[in-house]
Amino acid sequence: MTVHTIVPALALSGQGRRLCALEHLGERTLLAHLLETLHQIGLSQPLVLVPAQKADQVSDIDLPPHRVVTVPGADPDRREGLRCALAELGSAGPEQTVMIHDAERALVPADTIQAVIEADDPSSVDGVVPVIDMTDSVKAVRSEGLVNIDRSTLATVQCPRLLRRSVLDDALSQPAPAQAGRGAGHGMFDEVQAGLARGARLRTVPGTHRGFAIADRLSLWQAQIALGIARDTTHRHGLSRR
Repeated sequence: MTVHTIVPALALSGQGRRLCALEHLGERTLLAHLLETLHQIGLSQPLVLVPAQKADQVSDIDLPPHRVVTVPGADPDRREGLRCALAELGSAGPEQTVMIHDAERALVPADTIQAVIEADDPSSVDGVVPVIDMTDSVKAVRSEGLVNIDRSTLATVQCPRLLRRSVLDDALSQPAPAQAGRGAGHGMFDEVQAGLARGARLRTVPGTHRGFAIADRLSLWQAQIALGIARDTTHRHGLSRR
């Protein structure tokens, strides 16, 4: 089975407090960490989605083999980026298999990615996603107050997201919901949520504690701990972290 890999790296401008995919984690960037893992398991030439005006930043650094797909606009969103990626892949039939892995989830280990691929069965499911159990207490906010939710039935979705091309095409063809104060659906598109809403059948595999999004300074520090290049000093009283 051929898997076509898409790596959204659209937050290359470091908007607000959000980290850029070219932020360094040790001696390599987040994007390089992920591309190296993909290369190790034989996923060659992944499509890396970058804003058109930031393409030179990616071309100027040493990265494992990949193909850059530029997304137009000063602040392109995920929906437009995925459309550009599918256009780059061309038409290969509805059963084409596409795997989406965000650059900010750079530390997902190779065995988790491999488990997603191996769990796929085009005859019975439309895709596979890794999930981790919900551990925090979760409540629904109702007019009468808080209501308990059985968290044993809940999970959070990580990366990579492996989906049939037909599922993505269908999800991307739907109109984006309007968001107050911003463009319609800007930055809010979730291909798994959209696929499920359209009846997609998705299988799950166990996620990983290293599958978190490295999106701010705190999560970058957690990633440094995971790689052994920083120490967890939260037990020390009076320590101030920046």
